[in-house]
Amino acid sequence: MVGVRESPSSSDAAVDSFLDRHQVSTDALLAVLLFLPLGLVSLSLLRASDSPPPLRLLAGLGLLVLHGCVVPRRLRPLVAYGLAAAAMLLLVALPPLHDPGGAYYSAVLLPSTLVFGLLLYTVSGRLDLLPSLACLAVALTGVALILARLWNPASWGGSSGSYELVAWRIGLSVGLVAAAACLWSLGRLSRIRVLFLSELRAKAERAEADRARERQEAARAERDRISREMHDVVSHSLAVMVSQAEGGRLSDPGSPGAGVFATIAGVGREALRDMRGLLGVLRADGGTTPQPGLGDLSDLLDQVRGTGVRLAVQEVGDARPLRPAVDLTAYRVIQEGLTNVIKHAGATAAAGMTLAWRADRLHITITNDGAGPPAGEAGVGLTGMRERLSMVGGTLEAGRRSGAGFELSATLPYESRSLPSSGS
Repeated sequence: MVGVRESPSSSDAAVDSFLDRHQVSTDALLAVLLFLPLGLVSLSLLRASDSPPPLRLLAGLGLLVLHGCVVPRRLRPLVAYGLAAAAMLLLVALPPLHDPGGAYYSAVLLPSTLVFGLLLYTVSGRLDLLPSLACLAVALTGVALILARLWNPASWGGSSGSYELVAWRIGLSVGLVAAAACLWSLGRLSRIRVLFLSELRAKAERAEADRARERQEAARAERDRISREMHDVVSHSLAVMVSQAEGGRLSDPGSPGAGVFATIAGVGREALRDMRGLLGVLRADGGTTPQPGLGDLSDLLDQVRGTGVRLAVQEVGDARPLRPAVDLTAYRVIQEGLTNVIKHAGATAAAGMTLAWRADRLHITITNDGAGPPAGEAGVGLTGMRERLSMVGGTLEAGRRSGAGFELSATLPYESRSLPSSGS
């Protein structure tokens, strides 16, 4: 079986994460590793020098400060860089050291001064652009001071030949400036890399959060869809069954079958209540969302009028409470009818709606002066409304008016005895 190899980018990210978690300890180890080759050689040169002890002591103090600044270089980069720059200034300002062999050299030429390059690299990679540019300016100022100090090799025992002097000055100038610029640039490049990896991690975390949220939303939407389907289908069917049973019981209360009808109605009500409780658990919000009814018509009518449709509403007769299934069906029929007005008659159409509360049923009429839906679309929409109405014993008629426009007429019964029998 072939194993999956970890990608280099993930390995680098793991290393960076480890180093970030143990900044002080890893930098302390790095300080020791740098001191072993550089610091020991520098101290041995100071010990071998026959320069005055105070001069050697000051040079050694500067070297120790340089090496010590490696420890807090990432925890306090600006402080560490400032102390290192002060130590470098001290080494540049000191008089030349004297070698037992008779040669003179500046303290800034000791190997430990190479540590300053590491601190320049660190501070440019840790700070923002403007502060890092200020640190580069400090480094270039130090380069200028070193050039001024070493410009004439004869002052500290070097060759004074014309050709060698020109080569020395050019090489020293180009080398120091290039070294400072390269170290600063590498630090900026490391910062860009760190920011890029951080952005990648943030994007990956956001993508994972989005996927988790999408999965939750999909699951919630599916639960809501199932809940709506159960409510629209099963709840209505149970309501029809209960109404039919009540109608059978009331039609002949003294018959032997009246008790059976009463039992059917009671069991149906219990099943309806249990199902609504289950829907409350199924829905994502922890409870069933209240289904709309004729009491919510004002918001629907405002929405329709907001589209530009000139809608006139008329109510005839005394309103009365409807069974939940009938109330929901009446609202959905009106909603579908007004939606068809907007879709097919146009946003500037004039429409009218009448709610006629008759003795045994509610009569809903919706008219408009525009063109009606095409035959195919009308068939699909009207079929859905007829199915809803048939579940509660209602009827639907729709078609073009004699003059112009379209008319939809629906009736919904009040009482259970108005429902069709199971054999119809």
